[in-house]
Amino acid sequence: MALEINASCPAFDLPGTDDKNHSLASFGEDLLVVIVSCNHCPYVIAYEARIVALAAAYGPKSVAFVAVNANDATRYPDDGMQPMKARARERGFSFPYLRDDSQSFVRALGARFTPEVFVFDRERKLRYHGRIDDNHRDPSRVTAHELEDALEALLGGSSPAVTETVAFGCSVKWK
Repeated sequence: MALEINASCPAFDLPGTDDKNHSLASFGEDLLVVIVSCNHCPYVIAYEARIVALAAAYGPKSVAFVAVNANDATRYPDDGMQPMKARARERGFSFPYLRDDSQSFVRALGARFTPEVFVFDRERKLRYHGRIDDNHRDPSRVTAHELEDALEALLGGSSPAVTETVAFGCSVKWK
């Protein structure tokens, strides 16, 4: 079951592709966007350029982005730390890409898909959960920009008009 709107962000302390550990407390920005991600899912791959662009556009507005990969790297070796490091470098990730080997953080979020988005406010209460937008295949055909709309609303001091959508993508590969 997914974390409920207004619930607190679960604590985490996870290693990143930058060879540093990142914890919930290491993000001081007004908003925190957690994206449950991985290396091999075609939905994630389709969204990567949009995620990088959103992080670049909203980072200066005090929005932190972090991607978290919890897939079982034994069964899916492409999701291990070394391939994650290569992917972050190749795709130009300006945000931390973290490895959740224990799967405890992603389980605490109640995530089911990659990609799946969780947006937390300054008090680290969940304010939006779901998909990035309504068309993974073709960015030019997107008609609903739920993540971006949620960020704009929250930065403007109001609640998002839509607080939850159904994420779509590959399933998280549980151990």
